Amino acid sequence: MLDTARIAVSQFFEMSESDERAMAARLSSAGFRDITLGDVLVLAALQMRNHAEKGTRKRPKTGGGVSREMTDKLLSRGYLEDRGGPDDPDRTGIVLTSQGLLAVDVVMDGVLVDRWGAFPFRPGDIVISAPGKCGTTWMQMICALLVFQTPDLPAPLNELSPWLDDPVGIRHEVFERYAAQRNRRFIKTHSSLADVPAVPQVTYIVVARHPLDAAVSSYHQRKRLEHASGSADRSIRGSAREWLLDWIAEESASPARPSDLDAMLRHFADAWARREEPNVVLTHYEDLSADLEGQMRILAERLGITVAEVLWPGLVKAATFEQMRAAADRIEPFAGVLEDSASFFRRGVSGSGAELLTTAELADYHTRVARNLEPDVLTWLHR
Repeated sequence: MLDTARIAVSQFFEMSESDERAMAARLSSAGFRDITLGDVLVLAALQMRNHAEKGTRKRPKTGGGVSREMTDKLLSRGYLEDRGGPDDPDRTGIVLTSQGLLAVDVVMDGVLVDRWGAFPFRPGDIVISAPGKCGTTWMQMICALLVFQTPDLPAPLNELSPWLDDPVGIRHEVFERYAAQRNRRFIKTHSSLADVPAVPQVTYIVVARHPLDAAVSSYHQRKRLEHASGSADRSIRGSAREWLLDWIAEESASPARPSDLDAMLRHFADAWARREEPNVVLTHYEDLSADLEGQMRILAERLGITVAEVLWPGLVKAATFEQMRAAADRIEPFAGVLEDSASFFRRGVSGSGAELLTTAELADYHTRVARNLEPDVLTWLHR
């Protein structure tokens, strides 16, 4: 399996010799002078292999497939950590440390910048940008309904709008899927606008959500994936409340590797800074929940799409939480992984984060985020 992961990594990166030299220089300039690009590809393969095995019942053998010499080197230099001990013959306890993850991120960030730079945009393209669990799939569905103007989509949503910078997506395959489309394209990304090329003929839709609600939704998604994989996910130990408190308190390891909360806040700050640009549209999960039809009509106008009045009731109904849940097999991004696709659409309401916290803990959260965002952004974000 590791060999397969290594091939997938090389296909994902798709680096020429000049690319490899540039990435090696990028590693060195970031302070990683005791590790080679080849070492980082091994780390990335381990990370990718574990990600790919999330949808199986197999217990991933994280340390398997790597030579003892390579493992010892990466352990001694702080890029891997052995949490299993002598009673772990399958070496499932060998995981990437924060330093190992950061080394992979340094290379990955460079690759993703190159990927976006190489992507051939078309006039009229729509980029849907949102952090995870902030309404990405919902906005993809809305755009699909507006573009095709029927609830009977020609293909599953993942095929119509693949994740362009998916960590396990192979560049030329994703590009080919978009190139084959003759409809107006709507492109999924979890990257912020700061990491995506600004093209005047492209419309950028950013979906925001209260960070606490997004975090709780993420917790429950990880729990479902943990159950589907049959292996423990060390990142979600404890109750939702315990996990949420840790999520709020976590500080960024470095500017290059922000905490999940800081990365989310940066995403929203980037979007807010560009809100006056004519091809940037900011939407909020709360607004979609409160007035779905009104928000869909606004989006249609911003996208220059005309919808016949007779079609609106059917399109709006198809974009409701209930209908999307009923059609989850063709909509949710983990189709074939979760035992019940409808479980991806768990609750879809606001306030699930704040209700887990005491008044004092909620005040601590607001103090924490106020260090990162200006008051006007926070007012918009916390509606």
